Amino acid sequence: MKKQMTIEMVTEYPGRDGYYYADLRLPAEDYEIRDALQKSRDTGRKDGYREITILNCELIPELADVRLDSPTLDELNFFAKRLDSLGFEEQLVLQAVIDRIIPENYEGEIISIKDLINTTYGLDEIMIAASVGNDEQLGEFVIENDMHEDVSSVPDNALYLLDKKQIGKLQRENEGGVFVNGFYVVAGEYELPEIYDGRTLPSEEKPSEWFAFRL
Repeated sequence: MKKQMTIEMVTEYPGRDGYYYADLRLPAEDYEIRDALQKSRDTGRKDGYREITILNCELIPELADVRLDSPTLDELNFFAKRLDSLGFEEQLVLQAVIDRIIPENYEGEIISIKDLINTTYGLDEIMIAASVGNDEQLGEFVIENDMHEDVSSVPDNALYLLDKKQIGKLQRENEGGVFVNGFYVVAGEYELPEIYDGRTLPSEEKPSEWFAFRL
């Protein structure tokens, strides 16, 4: 598994006069989690302040600046595993729709870990166009693929008169499309599924391939 994010675990000293800190890269194996819990003195404690925050996430950089709604370590680890399982096109779609969960002006807002996890599902159902990184390229794509009835009715010898940029802009606005790294994603088609109910994590994880000895 490729590490997708780094989190910081903070636990208050028993005497409430300081804090223990531990960083953990996710997704993590059980032994890595146990080690981080020991470093942050969070094993078996029921009292005192404790918090988990995301320090960085390559796929979703915005996560380093948001406040999450008290996520558990299991939720964050599962979320990291979901990110690791996404294919290239699914990653593009995720980047195109993540603003539904993390709005542009998210300062002060609390982001739901439940919604973050659910956003990693259903991404493979969204249409993507390669080598389409702006409105003009999208307009050309629309013309070449007869995607608009009015445009398709224009004779071939008059296509050069069409404003490709304007056609692309209208198509993007109608579809709620987003340009991501030279690709066009029809983000308006995406509907957030309800896979995780906020209580029981989906049981779809593959067995870990980590081992110390193989016999």
